[in-house]
Amino acid sequence: MVVAFMVMFVAGIALSQAMSDPRQVTLRWLRLGGLIEISLLTVAGVVWTVTGEAFGDDRGHAVVLKVCSVGLAFAGGCQLMLVQRGWRLAQRIAATVGFLTGAVLLGVFLLRYMPGYGGVTGLLAGVASCAPASGLLGGMLMTMLLGHAYLTAGGEMTQDPFKRLVVMLGVLVILRLVLSVSVALWPWWNQFDHAGFEAMWDTVMIVARYLVGLIVPGVFIYMTYDCVRRRSNQSATGILYVAGVLVILGEGAALALLKSTGLPF
Repeated sequence: MVVAFMVMFVAGIALSQAMSDPRQVTLRWLRLGGLIEISLLTVAGVVWTVTGEAFGDDRGHAVVLKVCSVGLAFAGGCQLMLVQRGWRLAQRIAATVGFLTGAVLLGVFLLRYMPGYGGVTGLLAGVASCAPASGLLGGMLMTMLLGHAYLTAGGEMTQDPFKRLVVMLGVLVILRLVLSVSVALWPWWNQFDHAGFEAMWDTVMIVARYLVGLIVPGVFIYMTYDCVRRRSNQSATGILYVAGVLVILGEGAALALLKSTGLPF
């Protein structure tokens, strides 16, 4: 799951860069995102090579995972090189490809932990779960870093890119909540036996997953947007710090629940 968590961050960073108008943000911010992507992919590659945790026993899945992994690394490298050249539109395209490749990679990876889902249905459930989760993880990080960028490059940017990313986070947290309830919480409520210690522990984790990982961050995202609208960028950045930590805890709980229940919370 360590590999999946890092790939989520990478895909989310790519989404943030793809959603941002490259003419409204600084090349330094885009370059920083590319450097973080490459660093996380390097660490994930080392863990993947040592443990082999993401391959599984199915040869078809292993081939798709390898192809998507190469594609994600290639897209991340291209995005960073294009930023270095100052080619803003081309790097946006590379970031879009990186996000889509990362979402498919995560969907295939999670498929091995979801015995109740199979084939195309399982892949779609995995991608639908991972895409907004990745956007929240990487998006929180890059939005917070954009808030920091206003301290040194405030004269180079308007409030528009900050607002755009905060709105993106708001849409993603709602989408993540709706999809998680529909593909995970509802089946769990109807199909699982809720008696016994293990079921009680899962219940505690589920409450924490939604309260800590989605509902409270959703409130903080609204507070952040209000701060950005008032041009209080330092306050917005501080709120994003806390919201980012809560999202990390929530998505960590979701991955733990995936292993124990087989459902993409």
